[in-house]
This record gives sequence, structure tokens and C-alpha cells, in this order.
Amino acid sequence: MLAQTSEGAVVGFDDRADIYRRFALYYDREMTRETPYSERGDYFRKSRDRIDRTFAMIRPHIAGRHVLDIGASPFYLLYQCRKWAANRCSGTYFARDAHPLREVSRIHSYYGPIDLYHSNIEGEALPLADDSVDVVTACEVLEHFEYFPANFVAEVTRVLKPGGLLCITVPNAASIANVLRILRGRNIYMRYRADPSGRHKHEYTRAELIDLMAHMRMEVDRIGYLGSTTSDKAALRPIYRLIARTPFLRRYSPKLFVLARQPRAKATTPFGPPPPSLYDAALSIED
Repeated sequence: MLAQTSEGAVVGFDDRADIYRRFALYYDREMTRETPYSERGDYFRKSRDRIDRTFAMIRPHIAGRHVLDIGASPFYLLYQCRKWAANRCSGTYFARDAHPLREVSRIHSYYGPIDLYHSNIEGEALPLADDSVDVVTACEVLEHFEYFPANFVAEVTRVLKPGGLLCITVPNAASIANVLRILRGRNIYMRYRADPSGRHKHEYTRAELIDLMAHMRMEVDRIGYLGSTTSDKAALRPIYRLIARTPFLRRYSPKLFVLARQPRAKATTPFGPPPPSLYDAALSIED
């Protein structure tokens, strides 16, 4: 069998088992035209450990369910959900540039299709019906928001079924990396970028994540730390894992996670004001 990569190269597979073993996503159902998203991708290589650890937390909840991943690129989490028998997988992503999937509404894997939506969750409605999703994931998304995630709160709670699961991961503002940067006189903030949507605007603390869940009226199942980061520095991973397992050090782990449930009796009243730990209503620097 022959397949064409996103760069135009034609590669051969001995049989379909080769596709079965490797992460790759395709434009067509016959899996002959490969998208840029595969095991060769740079971001996939850097983030795979973190995504695998995130997937392990939601895996018991996905069989036969509809999973929505917000900010889904590189779409590996949804690929894994398909592999482990999710009934439907949907992913949203947002890009200001000429994204290779901008005009694509569905991509394909050995395990089944993945529906795609180009949507900015910070200000746009999710293109899904009320109470239509069993599991929502938002991994490394909230830190990119310019403003308090009010639209995220409203849209996630709208589409998530009663009793549905929400999984969020965010960078830990108190990570050992940030602490060491400060001690070395380095800046913990990201450099300016040509596309500002890629910058981290607000990294979270554990207390802030708890406050956000309370604001969303979610019932927290688990909240904790992930000893994995988006990096190609594999030598640091054992150190991060040790930090995450050590009681007095885990607060300095690279990532935070929360697993929370939509109440079975969904609230119908408007959300209250944002938590003070995350929002200041000041309109100018003099306020």
C-alpha cells in the first residue's frame, strides 16, 4: 500500500498493520493523503508524554461516548480516543494563519474519523448542540486567553451533558521552571510573538483552578499535578516525575490538571461574577 505524506513524498506500508501502529491522520477515508499531523511532527514529539498522561485519566470514561477536545492540535488525544472506542470525536482549533486544515471538516485515522471545527473558543459559540458531549477536554488552552474565559465557561457547560466529564490541563504558574527563572533573574513571561494567540497570557495556580471550577458550578473529582511538560528535553522528564510524586515538591510540577463533572441537575441561572482571584474589573491603570 502507498500513501502520500503532507510534504508530498510517497511512502510504502507492508500492510495495514503499519498504519495501525503509527500515529498518522489523513485527509481521505482511504488513508492515502497524509495530513501534517503524524508521529513525525515536532509538536507531537514534544507533547506526547503529556498527552498520554492526560489521556490515561479520561480513558475509563470514553468508550461509546462523544469526546470534544478544545484546542485539539495535534489531534493525538482524539486519535487515542478513537483507538479506545469513543463513538464520536470532535476537535476545535483556532489559527490566524493559513492552517492546513482550515477548510477541512473531517480527518481520518485507522480507528475512525475525527470531526473538525475552526472556532475561537475565547469568543465564538461551539458548533455543537446543547447537552451533546459526554467528555470535554481543554489541554493547554486557557493560558492563551486574553480575557477571563467567560465564553469558555458558558459554552462548555452548555454542550456538556448532565454528569459529563471535563478535563483541563494548564501550565503551573508556580512550576520549578518558573521559580528557577526568577532566582536566575530571568523573565517568566513569554517573548512577544508575531501571532500573539500563541503566547501564555495567564498561567494558573491550583487555587485559581479550584476557583474556576466553582465558578463553572462543576463538581471536582480530582485536581492535581502532572510531572510532564511540552518539551523535547527528555532528560528532564524523570526529574519532573519525581517532583510530581514528592509531597512537599509536587506543588512545583510543570502542569496542573482537574477532572470535574457537570452536575446531573444543570443550573439554569446566569453565572455569577468571575472569581476575584482571576478577574479584576478595573478599566484603567489608575483604578
